[in-house]
Amino acid sequence: MTIRQLARFVTVLWVALMLVLAVTSYTLPGASLDFDGLLAAALCWVIVGGVLTIKVPSNLVGPLAMVAGSAWVVFLFGSRYGAASLASTGSVWWGAHLFAWLGAWVGALLPIGVTLLILVFPTGKPVGWWRLVMAPPLAGLLSTFVGAVLLWGLPLPTLINDDLVSRVDAYGLVDAGFIVGFAFAVPAAVSMVVRYRRAALIERQQIKWLLAATSLFAVVYVVTVTTDDSNETAWLVLSAALAAIPLAIILAVLRYRLYDIDRILSRTISYAIVLGLLGGVYLFGLTSLTSLFLDDSPLAVAASTLAAAALFNPVRTRVQSSVEKRFNRSRYDAQRVMETFSGSLREDLDPDAVVGGWVDVVAETMQPSSVGVWVQT
Repeated sequence: MTIRQLARFVTVLWVALMLVLAVTSYTLPGASLDFDGLLAAALCWVIVGGVLTIKVPSNLVGPLAMVAGSAWVVFLFGSRYGAASLASTGSVWWGAHLFAWLGAWVGALLPIGVTLLILVFPTGKPVGWWRLVMAPPLAGLLSTFVGAVLLWGLPLPTLINDDLVSRVDAYGLVDAGFIVGFAFAVPAAVSMVVRYRRAALIERQQIKWLLAATSLFAVVYVVTVTTDDSNETAWLVLSAALAAIPLAIILAVLRYRLYDIDRILSRTISYAIVLGLLGGVYLFGLTSLTSLFLDDSPLAVAASTLAAAALFNPVRTRVQSSVEKRFNRSRYDAQRVMETFSGSLREDLDPDAVVGGWVDVVAETMQPSSVGVWVQT
């Protein structure tokens, strides 16, 4: 068996193990609809990472996606398994302490894995001085492992209780992994924008897919955390947005030409801006009218809602036009070149000049590898 075959075999076994843990998690006491949705999203990360690892084992994107998804699967399973074992009337279940221990710290691998994935997408390695950005997440990974070792001796009731385990000094090392992972996702995203500006056509299309998915998740995440935590629908929508990221990755790697990603990305950003502007108008109107009426009058809520609704179409049209000009710049430039060439045809009747101008137009607007003109006389 070759190393590549061994890697594929191990990958298949790992994905199967995560599926077993996820299915078992659904049957354990204490399962909630919101976490079940996030568990399904984590499975998408694991499966997509497994597919990419099998297809392109030398690329780090697949293994990192597997690590990020597996971290959440093991976290939820470990926490639920330990709690269910402690609540049972019989003896402690087999492996309860081990899985509760894993559930206490392995969740830190999720933000670290996502940050590293963004840094290496889509080629599997960072470029230029952005390699230095990998140092803090890797340091956070080491800190998490050290903290995990120190947490091993804690009793089961402490490991399954978030409040109790967070008071342990060793948990600060695990918490550092969470903080570093989330904090350095921002410079990782900046590095992706820089890579986009320097990338070739295919790599640009792949980066656009990931940008579209992460933009959608960012919008949904902000909306979810600002609403009631008990809103199950919001958690399900958040889970779907989280699952969209690995799906976008696999589409970008395997079938990047499948859809018009420019349109998807521009519309996502357009509606994110519109949502932010109208949300600001609503809050400003509500605050102003509430202070005017000196109470929480329903009239203030109704007036603010009507104002935001009335502004929706004008704001959407203006923002969408501006954003599409940014993302479809090549299309607007192509129209400008065609209009200029059409105007020159009215004045220039030299066949050689017309053919040369047509070749220049095709080369600038469509950027083919070669251009040929056949003229019949």
